[in-house]
Amino acid sequence: MNLYQEPGSSSDAPFPWRYVGAFFICVALTGLALLVALGLHLPGTVMVFIVLAMALIQVILQLTLLLHASFSDERWMRGAALAGGTFIAIVVIGFTYLVMTFNSGVS
Repeated sequence: MNLYQEPGSSSDAPFPWRYVGAFFICVALTGLALLVALGLHLPGTVMVFIVLAMALIQVILQLTLLLHASFSDERWMRGAALAGGTFIAIVVIGFTYLVMTFNSGVS
């Protein structure tokens, strides 16, 4: 039985639900902003700007989660932060490519 335990190495660390909640709120607000932009027939650059702004907020959230994980030394948190960041990068690059392709096809 080990009486000494490193700080932050507890496997009982609570799941950081605030990051998950912030992620879903940001995604919902981005979807709402895109629907409003489509409804108002705003140019594609506005939609790209909205998605890039969402991506910036998401990257900040992921870096915060990664920083939190580095202090608590939990592998699943690091994995979640890296997977989330990778997912955001793929979505942003794909969406930007689609918008630029659509805009060049319309012109």
